[in-house]
Amino acid sequence: MNAKTDHPQTKIDAPVLLAITILITIVLQRFVPLPFLPSLPSRIIGAILFIGGFSIGIPAFRGMLKAKTSANPHRPTNALVFEGTYRITRNPMYLSMLVIYAGISIFFQNPWFIVFLPILAWLFTTWVIIPEEKYLEQKFGSDYLDFKSRVRRWI
Repeated sequence: MNAKTDHPQTKIDAPVLLAITILITIVLQRFVPLPFLPSLPSRIIGAILFIGGFSIGIPAFRGMLKAKTSANPHRPTNALVFEGTYRITRNPMYLSMLVIYAGISIFFQNPWFIVFLPILAWLFTTWVIIPEEKYLEQKFGSDYLDFKSRVRRWI
């Protein structure tokens, strides 16, 4: 593959999409506030989800380092990772981002975050994951197709 094209041709980077969504929901809550859970339960639930998100993402990142492949979508993928959280989901880092996002939203009592959660999951799928899957199918062929048939996209 050409060095300039040997990476997924995603529409937008997932962290950028996440940051844009967070900004939109903060502005919405500021100007169109919605009621939410009482403070103490929301802090507890939010913290649990926040920590849970990292417990999904960190092992996935470590698995990529162990396989000597890049987590950066603008660099070539050198290997597929099948261990750790990749046994549960093909996209543990994106799942991690969504769980962390949900934890932040609940912790800071911003229901707009929750309203946007399914939209963000759909945008991740459409603009990031599907282009990555096409790239991985092209690069790894039957190895990736076999992985795809065994492991769900999300959970």
